[in-house]
Amino acid sequence: MNRKTVDFPGFVHAVRLKRDDVPDFAEYPFSIPAVRGLDTLDLDPKITFLIGENGAGKSTLIEAIAVAAGFNAEGGTRNFRFATRRSESDLHHHLRLVRTARRLDGFFLRAESLFNVATQIDNLDELALYRIDQQPQPAVHVRLSDSVPAGDNGQLP
Repeated sequence: MNRKTVDFPGFVHAVRLKRDDVPDFAEYPFSIPAVRGLDTLDLDPKITFLIGENGAGKSTLIEAIAVAAGFNAEGGTRNFRFATRRSESDLHHHLRLVRTARRLDGFFLRAESLFNVATQIDNLDELALYRIDQQPQPAVHVRLSDSVPAGDNGQLP
């Protein structure tokens, strides 16, 4: 594999499916096309696009990579440990991330759970206001729910 040296330590360079650990390729999530054919997925240091039909497994794979990297499945930073409903697969247990070193920062956001992440951030900010001993410090400097426009049905424009 000819790869240029990257000055971004901690970024994931490749994702490998531990095929010997897969219990059954006929069962979800291993039966979906993006996973069934996966051996090693090399990631470009600048940007990688996953393109495929609906149901091909793009979101399942991205979510599993994020969880394998230590992020909450619904989104946020590594410190977010909330769940409105467990929906992630066990695929993350069968992935090996190839990276130089672990980063301590980062953020994972999926469109399907943007509202849940924004609500969690708002709840953390409200909890900070009730602390008597300390000056309240917002969890995030910009409240996501105030900065993301939503239509009458709650959908993003």
